[in-house]
Amino acid sequence: MAKMKRSDFNYEEVQYLMDNPSLINSKSINWILEKFMPLGIYFMDYLQAPMIKMLKLPGPGRSLLSMFGMGKADDDVVRLKEQFIPLHDGTVAPTDVFLPKKVFKLKAKAPTILVRLPYWKDMMCILGYIFASMGYVCVLQDMRGCASANQYSTFALTYYLKADGMDALRWITKQFWYDGKIGTWGLSFLGITQLAVGWNNEGLITCMNPAQCSFTSVLYHPRGLKLLAMATSVYRLILGITQNKDPALTGMFNDPDGFINTIALNPLASLYNEPLVLNRYKLHMSDLAEIKDPEILTKKLNDTFNLNLKFEEKDKDGSLKKFMMEAFIKNRINTNYEYLPYAFGFDGSNLETPMYCVSSHYDMFHEQIMRDIKLIQKNSPEYFKTKFKMIIGPGAHGGLDLIPTGISIPPKPFPIPIKKLVALFQNFMPFWYYEHYLKMKFRDIERIPTIRCYILNTGKWRNLSQWPPKGIQELKLYLNSEGKANSRFGDGKLTFETPKEKGIIPDEYDFDPSNPVVSKGGKFLMYKAGPINQMNLEKRKDILIYTSDKLKEDIEVIGEPRIVLYASSTAKDTDFMVKLVDIQNGRNAFNIIDDGIRTRYRDGLENPSFIEPSKIYRYEFPIGNTAINFTKGHKIRIQITSSNFPKFDINSNLAGEKRAKGYQHAMQTIYHDADHPSCLILPVFKLKK
Repeated sequence: MAKMKRSDFNYEEVQYLMDNPSLINSKSINWILEKFMPLGIYFMDYLQAPMIKMLKLPGPGRSLLSMFGMGKADDDVVRLKEQFIPLHDGTVAPTDVFLPKKVFKLKAKAPTILVRLPYWKDMMCILGYIFASMGYVCVLQDMRGCASANQYSTFALTYYLKADGMDALRWITKQFWYDGKIGTWGLSFLGITQLAVGWNNEGLITCMNPAQCSFTSVLYHPRGLKLLAMATSVYRLILGITQNKDPALTGMFNDPDGFINTIALNPLASLYNEPLVLNRYKLHMSDLAEIKDPEILTKKLNDTFNLNLKFEEKDKDGSLKKFMMEAFIKNRINTNYEYLPYAFGFDGSNLETPMYCVSSHYDMFHEQIMRDIKLIQKNSPEYFKTKFKMIIGPGAHGGLDLIPTGISIPPKPFPIPIKKLVALFQNFMPFWYYEHYLKMKFRDIERIPTIRCYILNTGKWRNLSQWPPKGIQELKLYLNSEGKANSRFGDGKLTFETPKEKGIIPDEYDFDPSNPVVSKGGKFLMYKAGPINQMNLEKRKDILIYTSDKLKEDIEVIGEPRIVLYASSTAKDTDFMVKLVDIQNGRNAFNIIDDGIRTRYRDGLENPSFIEPSKIYRYEFPIGNTAINFTKGHKIRIQITSSNFPKFDINSNLAGEKRAKGYQHAMQTIYHDADHPSCLILPVFKLKK
């Protein structure tokens, strides 16, 4: 990729999950981490067994187990390392098996929990010890082409997740301990491995616990925006787990080729400028969805990108990295499709296995899993609907928002939120659920609500039978100003009254693609996620701010707020971004949800068309799913602008035309008079009295 000239954009405002990527990129730190990280992991590997034994001691150990909802961990554990499970195409999956000692010695029967992961089973063997100490056999397996398995096979874009998962399940059924019951566990990628076998699984799975993951692709955006930060994070992650024999922190967070920093820190390298007929793509993800034969798939990828991929063998010539470069850096693959290969064909209709899902309001998968929920509610069998349970908690992916300073080297001190960490662990490790389905210690599962949802700002939970819940009433807050809504110092207001006057002065701002609005908080993986104070960001003149008066009573919002915008632009193609914000005490402005639209896709991804410059268009779109109580005395605010970088790529405003600078300014206008009643639509939850 050609090195592009930097703009005047202040890249230091982009907040990585790691505070100092420059340090982690240094050669000396790289060398230290690469040499000593594997040793540290192996030390942890052998340390985790005695840690579990300590927890079984009377006193503090037992109390800690009880606090985390684990009950009694009475069993000693036998670990069978490096069981190479054969897969259907001749390769193998390195696997460790953790058994309760009495099960191993007596060749007895016990329920199994299968955990398939891409992050080195040796690094996460604590899971095996925990489950086995509680009476389960835990099968911990490195998945195809990842972690220790990358020495035997090549990562296959999640294409083989289902077939390999079924191989693992069938292998378990042939083992001496198999008692007819198998559960699955895991969050994030570990959850995706469960979803891949979540339907049409021959009845081999008794129950599933996928957390912070989704059937819908995490790269999918229904209004045409490229999820840039997510794409670069996926690129880093996959390279980290597929290119290193040993666990390597640098593999996930380092950027040896400089591509990620170029894209994520330089707006000029992240500009969108395509004609209506997209010709840059060599392959569309939808093309892969039509291919059922692995050999045909492999040939298509190799022929299209001049590669030598052999997924049943170790990647010897770097073909996988070349492919990842084409997909995520050069954008030669259109990844904006509803599903990735592990979920091709999913529509919710074939689900049968009981499922306990976990999500959270600021998780990067949250919008996608909520889309899945609607499909499940619409299409799944009645039997499954009664066995489907979900919890929606606070926080970001993996609880990373609980680290207020971010990950740094050397680490910075910060208060440990014990209560929140315990709650997080209990959500991720629902031992009561496994006891019900795998040990037949029955609970009245039918009485557990379909969805248990945390309400932001309250510390309370709601039990819901569906999403969005019944009893929702729409509340409209209308945009209003005297034409000077720019920044939080402007005159933009949200009012409950419908505008009655025509010709009210609209609001304008200048959208400069070379100096985009920086993403602050939200749903991320390798960037700082969760709620972050927006007050400093809201000083910018290219953000329109509309704020309500102090609320006279609580307004509880549950569901998917929408925005209606009447807008024009001097460009033929541009973007509009909206963020919902909660104002507390006049000093804190916390982001709740945000989303946007690329104007060419206002009629859907299949019907792109340019807009006519200066013509007023009506845009209506959801800005995210949430559950929040806007408390009495708080204010409700929305931000409107045209960029959210690096969460999304940046529209050049050129609509496919070539210019020397690669972009042009656009004057954006938001209308809010009687003929153009722009408004925020909130789904307000009201209890029946």
